[in-house]
Amino acid sequence: MVVIILLAFILLCISVDALVQYSRHKKSKAINLSSVTTRIFNESSVVVPKGLYYDKSHTWAFMEKNGYVKIGIDDFLLHITGNLNRLKMRDLGEKVSKGEAVLSLIQNGKQLTIKSPISGIIKSINKQIIDNPSIINVSGFNEGWIYTVEPTNWSRDLQFLLMSDKYKEWLKNEFTRLKDFISTITLSNNKELATIILQDGGEIKENLLADYGPEVWEDFQTKFINTAN
Repeated sequence: MVVIILLAFILLCISVDALVQYSRHKKSKAINLSSVTTRIFNESSVVVPKGLYYDKSHTWAFMEKNGYVKIGIDDFLLHITGNLNRLKMRDLGEKVSKGEAVLSLIQNGKQLTIKSPISGIIKSINKQIIDNPSIINVSGFNEGWIYTVEPTNWSRDLQFLLMSDKYKEWLKNEFTRLKDFISTITLSNNKELATIILQDGGEIKENLLADYGPEVWEDFQTKFINTAN
């Protein structure tokens, strides 16, 4: 009788331990899956507020009631660069032309040059982002705006800007180009960049440029940013 009770107790202990181990494994798997999911960058990741105009330079523009145009960086590009820690900006009162370099986004010495979505005169600069560039990553459409510009050729510039629906359609091609860019530099001389594309379905990694050096950023500038159409 004692032996039977002892065996029953041992079996009970084994069952409880098995359940605990299973529960831990399931929880760990769920955490790992969540971690991977948050690192994937796709079309559903991009925030596209309505009421703004979008340019193929990966910038946005919004005309305010006073006739000045506020401009900033689109959410697509910020998902690629990761957090910024410095900016190179134009001076107050400077004239800029559409398609002209208007800002450099810098991360630990690596940089991308961004082109202006419109032509005009810089009337104000967002001083907050000079001291804290990461505001752009957190609130790119609100506190993270770059300049307000007095437009000098708005009616012409407007013809090249996209509203949200057309911009979303255009972004589909940008995702295709982005995967092509990654494939190209991976095959050429950067085997380590294969980690940019996750193995499960070839999804793109969030903040994919953050861990790579200036040579990759330069490639991205010339082969992706400068060739947008």
